[in-house]
Amino acid sequence: MEYDPEEVLEICRGLAGDLCAHSGLASHPAALAISVQRATFCLWERETGRPVTNLIGWSDVRSTGTAERMNRSPIWRIIRFGVGVLARITGSAFFRTASMLRFTTVHVSCRLKYLLDRDAELRRRCEAGELCFGTLDTWLLYRLSGGTVWATDRSNAAATSLYNPFDLKWNRLFFWLFNIPGAIFPPVRDTVSDFGLTDPAVFTGIETPIRALVGDQMAALFGHRCFTPGEVKVSKGSGAFVTINVGRKPHFSPRGLFPLIAWSLEGEVTYMLEGQVASVGTLIDWLSAEVGFAASPEELDRLAEQASDSGGVVFLPPPLGIRFPYFLSRMRGAIFGLGLTTKKEQIALALYEGIAYRVAEIIRGIEKDLKVRVRELKVDGGVSRSTILMRLLSASCAIPVLRSAELELSGIGAAYLAGIGIGWWRNPEEISRLQQEYEVFTNQVHEARMQGGYARWRAGVDAARDFSRRSARIKKRR
Repeated sequence: MEYDPEEVLEICRGLAGDLCAHSGLASHPAALAISVQRATFCLWERETGRPVTNLIGWSDVRSTGTAERMNRSPIWRIIRFGVGVLARITGSAFFRTASMLRFTTVHVSCRLKYLLDRDAELRRRCEAGELCFGTLDTWLLYRLSGGTVWATDRSNAAATSLYNPFDLKWNRLFFWLFNIPGAIFPPVRDTVSDFGLTDPAVFTGIETPIRALVGDQMAALFGHRCFTPGEVKVSKGSGAFVTINVGRKPHFSPRGLFPLIAWSLEGEVTYMLEGQVASVGTLIDWLSAEVGFAASPEELDRLAEQASDSGGVVFLPPPLGIRFPYFLSRMRGAIFGLGLTTKKEQIALALYEGIAYRVAEIIRGIEKDLKVRVRELKVDGGVSRSTILMRLLSASCAIPVLRSAELELSGIGAAYLAGIGIGWWRNPEEISRLQQEYEVFTNQVHEARMQGGYARWRAGVDAARDFSRRSARIKKRR
């Protein structure tokens, strides 16, 4: 999952220029905020700004072997054992979290180590200080500022897994453990900060203050105004991201969710926990465009609406592996229960049921780990247009689902943060008073069916896990 850094920059420049021109603000936009796909990174030359790698996407799984080797590393096992003992003695959330940590391909540490281990010249240049590392926000900031500002914010830094969200510093232990030069990493600032000015030669011919950098899911949480601990949102785009505000202290998750930073305002940090369904929109697009199961996502929706039930079909939606609470990066998607009487409409419905079950699993896990009760679910993202999915989500979670009238909450949240940065609003409480529209879904009709179907779906997960393990063993023997 790679992207051309220059192409991404040009798309952003072009869209920003069009937006300024059509809004009448071409000569004086008040501020710029950058909200990005997190944990996607590249390397570039410190002197010229020329990228020397593509942007490596967060869902790239080529480093699966690297992650598995690091988890088996004797040194890491000793470290985990030691911090586990300290956790039992002190009760520290930091030590308990570290003792539970399992490296995955989502972690920048694994993908960057994979990259450097395969390219000795790239590693040499990093060690010589010739190259800069940056997640997507840092890359865009660096180029939009004309190469004058090299920085990231705490929300994006924490999403790399190389930044310690407890003591708010880059994790030197992980730099050593993964053999990654720490000098290539940028300074870390508050989410709302003075990130300099855009270079007129790069950005629409004008200087614009850059006032916020923020990860996309963090921005969506802010856009939903989930300012109170315990509030939850789900963003359904290429993947589905279940995010809960946990307040001013990082919380320990016994089953492996690593604390993330939602945002940092004037040095005060708000934390969150997050569970991911790696493929939602990408899976729907794949079924439509690549497999030809339906002419479009809209037709897939219509097919699912026509089915009264899934006819016993189970659809597992993890073509890129399954994360919390299983963390099986090699697991792949599967369909069970097909018969000669199975209809196309039932397979479509089973797909949406599978997505709903995954989200419900994550919510139940978060509730159990944090000992909280989620009362409602705020939803945004392109896939949230699917009304059948919203109803199934409400039925599987047994709570109301609130669909935002504005589907792209990451942009809204980033704009709110930039507005705080230039004094339009003094604090999140003022933003809470702005009007916001939601459509509410409750689906008690299907709730009993969904609750009963989960056991069958969970049996499918066990079967797919066994198949993936056996396939891996066969591949090794060959």
